[in-house]
Amino acid sequence: MALLLVAASSVAADQPAVADTLATDHGPLLVHPFGHASLALVWQKTEIMVDPVGGAQRYSGLPRPHLILVTHRHGDHFDADTVRDLAGEHTVVVTPQDVAESIPANDAVTLAHGESIAAHGVVVAAVPAYNRTDGRLEFHPRGRDNGYVVDFDGFRVYISGDTEDVPELAELGEVDAAFLCMNLPWTMSPAQAVRAARTIGPRVLYPYHFRNGDGTMTDLEELRRELADDETIEVRVLDWY
Repeated sequence: MALLLVAASSVAADQPAVADTLATDHGPLLVHPFGHASLALVWQKTEIMVDPVGGAQRYSGLPRPHLILVTHRHGDHFDADTVRDLAGEHTVVVTPQDVAESIPANDAVTLAHGESIAAHGVVVAAVPAYNRTDGRLEFHPRGRDNGYVVDFDGFRVYISGDTEDVPELAELGEVDAAFLCMNLPWTMSPAQAVRAARTIGPRVLYPYHFRNGDGTMTDLEELRRELADDETIEVRVLDWY
């Protein structure tokens, strides 16, 4: 299905410092990390926030989002009040069905795996995100949560949400940039993230969501070492914490 919507209004005039830039054929795609699982993508004046939590003031340096993508129900990915306060009249809020009933503002667009929506000049597709390791299956059951692929007029970005290196990653198609979660016991180990990266083959890989359940940080150098021989994948580590 497709939506044609007018531009969202702004909540702030000043842009924050640019955290990172991806070059696309149709202008720069700006990447802003907001901690752990939260990020914003800005392209051709289209603002997308992914898993915003912690209050709307945290994001006040950016205009009001045109789209908000929620991957799943866990508190480090979804806060109903933050979504409500960020969403404007024309903001499209995209969620899995499991989250939609908790959205306090806007009628959420619910996407099942394999479904997509076109809005504000981009296309968002929902893809599977789940655990498949014994002892972890209850964290993110198969069929409940979403990852997303966002297509910026041919430049495709994969956002993993919380998942392991599931077989469906091989079906994503060409991916230009990928955000891969990697923390234990909830999502991927470095070894799993390496396998996922090799399966997806992004030109730029952003590890994110790498604070473990015990409060330690995942060893990102292991990821770098294991992918050092693959010159087609550039690992970029941003300031998430």
